[in-house]
Amino acid sequence: MTDVLWKISGGYVYDPLNGVDGQVRDIWIQGGKIVPPPSDPHVQPASTLNAAGLVVMPGGIDMHCHIAGPKVNAARKMRPEEKRGSKNAVMRTAHTHSGTLGSVPSTFATGYKYIGLGYTTAFDAAVPPLMARHAHE
Repeated sequence: MTDVLWKISGGYVYDPLNGVDGQVRDIWIQGGKIVPPPSDPHVQPASTLNAAGLVVMPGGIDMHCHIAGPKVNAARKMRPEEKRGSKNAVMRTAHTHSGTLGSVPSTFATGYKYIGLGYTTAFDAAVPPLMARHAHE
């Protein structure tokens, strides 16, 4: 499967590491990595994602967040009314876990919101060793 070629087409590409600042470009992906466009003009991608009018950039990193540490977990326990019969529930699917939103969203619901914003990594701040395993999950 690593030799399958994919293409993201026509998006505004931002890549500070390579000096790309909002140019409309196509991105070719093979084996989970960005590769140069094929030299043979007859080569076609297995699938093309039309990103016209959209921003294409590396995933965001939040260096200081509070998702799974002991303080937010204590806050979740203080708001049980937001969990029972919540209208803000995130339903379980074949690909996602269930969760709830509200004033202190569940860890899964928070993760899904982060993904929707383009983040790929979030580091929970000030986690005591006793709670580190849960925060790292």
